Amino acid sequence: MKHKLNDLSVAAAFAGLLLAVLIFNLLKSPAELSYSERRRLARFPAPSVASVMNGAFMEGFDDYAVDQIAFRDPFRRLKAVFDLGVLRKSDNNAIFVVGDQVFKTEYPLHENSVTRLCGILNYVDARYLDGMNVHYAIVPDKNYYLEHTRHLKLDYPAMADLVRANLNETIRPIDLFGALSLDSYYLTDAHWRQEKLGGVVSALSEGLGADMELDLGAYEANSYFPFYGVYFGQSALAVTPDELIYLVSETTEKAVVTSIEAPGELAVYNTDELGGMDSYNLFMLGPAAIVTARNPEGGSGRELVIFRDSYASSLTPLLLDGYDAVTLVDLRYIRPDLVGDFVEFAGQDVLFLYSSTLFNNSDSMKSPPAEDFTSPFTTRFRNR
Repeated sequence: MKHKLNDLSVAAAFAGLLLAVLIFNLLKSPAELSYSERRRLARFPAPSVASVMNGAFMEGFDDYAVDQIAFRDPFRRLKAVFDLGVLRKSDNNAIFVVGDQVFKTEYPLHENSVTRLCGILNYVDARYLDGMNVHYAIVPDKNYYLEHTRHLKLDYPAMADLVRANLNETIRPIDLFGALSLDSYYLTDAHWRQEKLGGVVSALSEGLGADMELDLGAYEANSYFPFYGVYFGQSALAVTPDELIYLVSETTEKAVVTSIEAPGELAVYNTDELGGMDSYNLFMLGPAAIVTARNPEGGSGRELVIFRDSYASSLTPLLLDGYDAVTLVDLRYIRPDLVGDFVEFAGQDVLFLYSSTLFNNSDSMKSPPAEDFTSPFTTRFRNR
């Protein structure tokens, strides 16, 4: 009898716990954003006869229930600790930690993705850049600099060869692999640290033929702490946060930034972004289709256009001593055939600057119209 009472007590306690969790979740206000995961959370789906009949409502409700469960972040951390510490898995949802550095597995090499992006760049080159000083550079993800690891890594030489073989011969390479090291990157983020880009600026200066160097003595280093990079939330672990440093000089203070999406004249650093969803958006307005930074006191007579991903945001302020203007074009937010409506190409230097991660996952890049974007089109201009 005593054992039965004990069993009933345990069952009642467990049922009570489940009921309490259910009631708490029902009463809890749904969150709109997850700052740790940097994304919008699922909302309760609007029911209708059609959505109930075709299963869409239940699919939406499943997403809502998972996203809005109480104590979501502690549960995610518990899972990560269990997977890595108890089950001894090599990663948790492709995230792994070595020392204080957090990494994300990027593997295998997706050749179709690489050649697709090369085709888009060839289209841009053929449409706008005839006779101009055009270069490209691959930004290696920080996994490249991780030595003696059991984790899978891209075949970076094969990617570099594939890019070179598929780009127009008039687009010349600039090697950045030797200009960086592991400490050039944030601990909890994929991006490079602005204060560590001296080698990159030197490599670009030599390749583009521009007069640029990163003299840290000419800048004031402003600091923001703690900076939680994208891998911090994805890891769900108690990893060491970063210090975000941004370099301020007389040139960056006087520079004027304009965007086709935002009115008025803005600054190269938007400090309102610090502490927000992504503090890296401090640099050059963050994600945007076309942004231009002008140096009103520049006297080089040269301008630069960078077709880019987010790595160029923190690099651009450091290039303004060598150029009167730097324009950033992000083809994830504007179709290549529309760029000419907003940018006049007239003798600028041009740099295609993309990370190895984007080359390997180029689905986010917008394609030209189908009638223009064919293999014969890109091949026709490859050896012009």
